[in-house]
Amino acid sequence: MQIVKLELSADSRFRPIGGRNLSDYNPKELMLAAIADCAGRTALSIMEKMRLEPVAFEIDVEGTLDTGEVRAESRFTALVVTYNVTCLRFEDQDRISHALELTHDKHCGLVAMMRRVAPVDRRILIHSIEGENK
Repeated sequence: MQIVKLELSADSRFRPIGGRNLSDYNPKELMLAAIADCAGRTALSIMEKMRLEPVAFEIDVEGTLDTGEVRAESRFTALVVTYNVTCLRFEDQDRISHALELTHDKHCGLVAMMRRVAPVDRRILIHSIEGENK
């Protein structure tokens, strides 16, 4: 299994978590990073139109390979995209969930393309910080 984790940075770009650089990724991990980046950019665009701004946003993409280790002939047999968003207000959670569903099911071109290769499931995790400072 290959796993790539990206997070939204202060400059509104998705960057690898844990100090890794994209140049350290193998080609299969780069494919997963491209999926995460495309989904993240698409989601941010939809959220912007909905006047929503996440406090934090992480995307993990897990790819199950048909081989025990990464090889040139390895193919993905399943993919899971996990969207983990922190928002300010509890009432924004439903709208953010809707934006992520639209992203994954309809608008992200790389997710749609990868569905031709393997099933692409999604997990949506949304947290609000409302009430944490009271």
